[in-house]
Amino acid sequence: MAAGATAQTPFWQHANQNGSIPLNGNFGIVDAGIYKVYNPHNPRTFQWSAGVQGIASYGRSANVFLSDLYAAVKIGKVEILAGQKRMTAGLTDTTLSSGSLAMAGNARPYPRIQISIPEYLPLYFTNNFVSVKFSYSDGYLGASTINYGSVPRVPDTYLHQKQLYLRLGNRSHRYRVHLGANHQAIWGGENETIPLYRLDMLKAYWYMISGKTLDYKKIGNHFGTFDIGGEWHGRDWNFFFYRQNIYETGSLFRVTNFEDGLNGLSVKRTKPLPKGSSYFAFHSFLLEVIGTHNQINRYPISELALFERANYFNSYVYQRGWSYYGSGIGTPLAPASATTDSNLPRNNSEFTNNNRFWAFHTGVTATWLNLKLSFRGTYTRNSGSFLTPFDDVRQQISLWLGVEKNLNILKGCSAYSALSSDIGKLYPNSYGLAVGLRKTGFLD
Repeated sequence: MAAGATAQTPFWQHANQNGSIPLNGNFGIVDAGIYKVYNPHNPRTFQWSAGVQGIASYGRSANVFLSDLYAAVKIGKVEILAGQKRMTAGLTDTTLSSGSLAMAGNARPYPRIQISIPEYLPLYFTNNFVSVKFSYSDGYLGASTINYGSVPRVPDTYLHQKQLYLRLGNRSHRYRVHLGANHQAIWGGENETIPLYRLDMLKAYWYMISGKTLDYKKIGNHFGTFDIGGEWHGRDWNFFFYRQNIYETGSLFRVTNFEDGLNGLSVKRTKPLPKGSSYFAFHSFLLEVIGTHNQINRYPISELALFERANYFNSYVYQRGWSYYGSGIGTPLAPASATTDSNLPRNNSEFTNNNRFWAFHTGVTATWLNLKLSFRGTYTRNSGSFLTPFDDVRQQISLWLGVEKNLNILKGCSAYSALSSDIGKLYPNSYGLAVGLRKTGFLD
């Protein structure tokens, strides 16, 4: 792919691309991978999979790295994975969404060890009415500068992640309900940052995963969502509504913030178009409303404010905040300070200088004359953070329009082009164009 822009790379050209797209506006990139996938029709109890994906880009500087590099085995429905692989967490429409709040696929994949049931497993004793899926993993993020502690820097930090989701309703039901939660925590270096408590790594890990407090404080920077969703399967269209409700350090199971979160509605066509059809037709729609403006934890009944204000995606301990290789692990709508307009206030102790916003996001896919069309549009009202508030609300519009056409060469090759733009006061105003070729399958 080759791309050019009038300023830095527009938001929807690089957001939720797993850290693969350069931000310097003009670049070329090659993204190639080889994967061995599970055979869904194989009745064997034991299967294995693996993948490697390399990315090389050249703009103002050259950059080469491995995005995916993993091996996994599946024993029945249980999978054990080691390495780095693209992932998200939370109920959402992953194809058009602005991105899950906790883990959006915006940053590079990080190396981890994980055990999971990746697909919903029906529970026999419920007559298959209840299905469950889960994951539990620990990964490595590297060194981090310390904002608050006994040392200025620690050599190792880690990301713990777990999630559990239930689905009510079996495949014959037209309406199904999803319930679940995910929990993430960045931690590490406690024996150096708070040496008074003599926390070795194993003890710190136990405090972190259990949520146990030490002198009224949590170990690690915790963030996650409680999710609920409902889907309805019609004859021609499927409808999916979902809500992600935020909790942050100190609020799990005690207090929660009902005002902040992500609300989404996804509609997808299920009835196939007539074979060879070339007339214009919609295939999917998405609408999301995201709010993170409140950030005050309260008891649900008494309305008593506790722990004062949160600071989503930032950390009072780790300067890296909720990021990996400079990109946010969570929603890209809370961007790295380095990507926002240079005239906006920022603080060196914060990863993002804009974690208080309202966002309205939409996405559409369609076909016309054998072309695949896709659109993303986002309008945000941005207030900065409590530590670095903007002097007034900064409005921003980010747009992306893509066109793709299959080619009768190489058995699975397509050409695509995309126009993107940023207009407003949060990012530098920019317009971009990208063109490229995409190939899937085997070269034979």
